[in-house]
Amino acid sequence: MDISKCTVIVPGSSANIGSGFDTFGLAVSIYSYFSFRERKGKVIEYFGVGPKPEEDESNIVFVSFSRILKEFKERVPTDLSIWVKNHIPIKRGLGSSSSAIVGGLTLGYLYLLSRGKIKGELEDFKVAKEKVILPLAIEIEGHPDNVTPAIIGGFSVCSLDGYNKFDKIDFPEDIKLVFVMPEFEVSTKEARKVLPEMYPLDDVVKNMKYAVSLIIGVMKRRYDLIKIGLKDELHQKYRKHLYKGFEKILELDGREFETPYIGSFVSGSGPTFCLMFSGVPKFNDLARIRDFLSKETSIDYDIQILSVDNLGVRII
Repeated sequence: MDISKCTVIVPGSSANIGSGFDTFGLAVSIYSYFSFRERKGKVIEYFGVGPKPEEDESNIVFVSFSRILKEFKERVPTDLSIWVKNHIPIKRGLGSSSSAIVGGLTLGYLYLLSRGKIKGELEDFKVAKEKVILPLAIEIEGHPDNVTPAIIGGFSVCSLDGYNKFDKIDFPEDIKLVFVMPEFEVSTKEARKVLPEMYPLDDVVKNMKYAVSLIIGVMKRRYDLIKIGLKDELHQKYRKHLYKGFEKILELDGREFETPYIGSFVSGSGPTFCLMFSGVPKFNDLARIRDFLSKETSIDYDIQILSVDNLGVRII
């Protein structure tokens, strides 16, 4: 196998998806690309959206690459560097760190495969994704609801056993996602600090109903149930003050739009928000989002229309 001709493609991901706090994840059609190059200096050659990360051994891509080699007792090569082309906004709630981890692990898998260290059922990449790459990614990242969809694609229900067990549900392809990505960061650590240690029983019961509605809605293409499932009682309302006006997106009811509107949610811990539509939003829909936000905030932001990626990480 000539690994220099291979490219690893990893989708972005959105975690929580309303009612699925620390449980639901969604792979989305924005990507990072990884491949090997002959080393001429730097360990990592990074191109893409900023801020630019360190390009040395501390880079999470290299750390992840090294971790899987260690698992198979293989030395890290000194003649290769890792080329990264990243389109996923960094620290904006779209899984940039998860993509980097999955990309590094998958490159490591390719390297091991080329060295004859991968044998038996693990030569099937689909098997290796679940049995090798996923557990190592969760070990490194710590949050299954980001790395799991990046690896397996689609809508994932993560960590069902408290560890690596998951299930995947293919998401309706006609649903389009409008991501509003503000130009500021929200630390996951800080976002967790604002959550209560105890929740009212009524809120927990409501959230269970919302989560079940979301799963059934995705499985049966019931958009009325998906709308219910995007509600939340566990995290979004406690974090609203972190979002500098963008939290008002959660109050949109759809009457503003021409395209059928399902609902909205905070992507991960934010500050990115996702608006979900049944069909491709029209230009007027995007204009109305901008008009709405102009009354709520003066902070710059980007808007991207994405689809759900049902494949997850792949090698070409």
